[in-house]
Amino acid sequence: MAKYVYGIDLGTTYSCIAYQDEDGRPSVVKNLDTNSNTTPSVVQFDDDGNVLVGEEAKDTSVLAPSRTAMFVKQLMGKSDVAIEADGKSYSPIEISSLILKELARQAKEQLDDDVRDVIITCPAYFGESERTATKQAGQLAGLNVLAVIEEPTAAAICYGVTRADSDKTVMVYDLGGGTFDITVLKISNGEVRVVTTEGDHELGGKKWDEQMSQLLADKFIEATGYEGDPFDEEDVDGNEEFLQDLAVKAERAKQTLSNRDVVKQMLTYNGAGPIKVEVTRQEFEDATKFLADSALSLAEKAVATAGGIDNIDEILLVGGSTKMPQIKEGVQARFNMEPKMFDPDEAVAKGAAIFAMLQADEQSKLRDNEEKQVDDDGQEVAVNTETGEKRVLPTLSGAGSAMPTLGGGAPKLRVVSVSTKSFGIEANDPADNQKKVFNLIKKDDEIPVSVTQVFGTQEDNQTTVEIRVYQTPDKVDNYPVDEDRFLGTAELTLNPNTPRNSRISITLELTSEGTVQMHAKDETSGKEIDAKWKPENVLDEKEFEEAKARVAATGLSA
Repeated sequence: MAKYVYGIDLGTTYSCIAYQDEDGRPSVVKNLDTNSNTTPSVVQFDDDGNVLVGEEAKDTSVLAPSRTAMFVKQLMGKSDVAIEADGKSYSPIEISSLILKELARQAKEQLDDDVRDVIITCPAYFGESERTATKQAGQLAGLNVLAVIEEPTAAAICYGVTRADSDKTVMVYDLGGGTFDITVLKISNGEVRVVTTEGDHELGGKKWDEQMSQLLADKFIEATGYEGDPFDEEDVDGNEEFLQDLAVKAERAKQTLSNRDVVKQMLTYNGAGPIKVEVTRQEFEDATKFLADSALSLAEKAVATAGGIDNIDEILLVGGSTKMPQIKEGVQARFNMEPKMFDPDEAVAKGAAIFAMLQADEQSKLRDNEEKQVDDDGQEVAVNTETGEKRVLPTLSGAGSAMPTLGGGAPKLRVVSVSTKSFGIEANDPADNQKKVFNLIKKDDEIPVSVTQVFGTQEDNQTTVEIRVYQTPDKVDNYPVDEDRFLGTAELTLNPNTPRNSRISITLELTSEGTVQMHAKDETSGKEIDAKWKPENVLDEKEFEEAKARVAATGLSA
């Protein structure tokens, strides 16, 4: 029986796992190989058939790019292939599961515990398909995923702003290694609700690394008089080794400049060197100012949507890249408010660990119409006596985690998720007789959500109604039909001689699992039709079992 429940920050560039100790304090599990609090989110399939996860895979990624999977988080819910190796295709879900298995292994070895019940975090901008893919990655890794919650929510829990007596609006400024997210949260009486979210899925610390690499290379060329381009793959043989060395030293130089004004690195390339090159913090900040300004512009957009900076009570800095002085100074100057920073690399995982304990306590209770059973794997499950649906019950030995105290009485905390997309129906606009998509569910609506709207038939004696459903990331009432946003269609048969403008009621429902369901009814005849669409690029039952076999074949164990 497990001693602890865990919070996992499954990051774009680095991942982190945390738990609550016997005193209720969230603690990070260190990486045994590096003694670091985080593990690189990198997976490599080497030439000998071994699977490497973490620092070793990262440090040789440039030398074996075709066999290395990096930044797979950006592919979750968007692609069904992350990498092909040794004749096999691996999805982003599978690669993510290997990262999760490595985190679980590290925790198991250090804590002598079977890692089982977890909360996994995701960006606030993640839609239903990305969240479902994240949950499936955890399940493939053999974990019982209690919930997938937004990273800014987890960070807010860690920072302590979700106390039961809190009533404030918080902006979470999350600059990680691969992405930038800005989220405004409304926290009131233990309820955490996303007000709005903005971001750039490509803007992260790696962009600063690229600028540092260019600075170092330019200074090397200036010092040696080299006339080629070390970034050109066709320049000379062996530049892969140089680029790998440069990538490692650029990241370290960036990190050093967070605490010093000058950094020096030794570089050797194509017979030249070793040459000592020097970069100042001012040079680095000048070269990356356009990146910092881009992030601030997105933050201003989110603040405007939330009603202005006067409505923001606190700004929280999250993500390792916020440790760069230009970030904190830029945020303070732009919004005239000193931001808070506390363990930016670990805050998300620690907050998830706190929430995991609360969820484990809540989900361990039997609901109405449920009875406890033991499944074929020896796990305790709650079985719905009416539907037969099963869910794994979290179990703790009682020798590990202590219940956290969030203040203000009982540790109650409700996290309200919202839709990251709008969903609508194609229909004629009577104002201009043009086809448009009319959104029933809108971005930022609390989920699960169900909305019904009445439409009318277009012609006399119409025999069928084709109901076309669309999705868009924009929060608008309607927009011109865009086939790139098409989700699916269903057809409702009408009775003969149905008159024009006969009432057709259409209900769109977005479930907490991310499934979009549609119900349509001809109010004249009473005929009905139902349809549903599962999130894209997630695994169906057959695909899940096939992926499970591929993951098992890698030989990695939690």
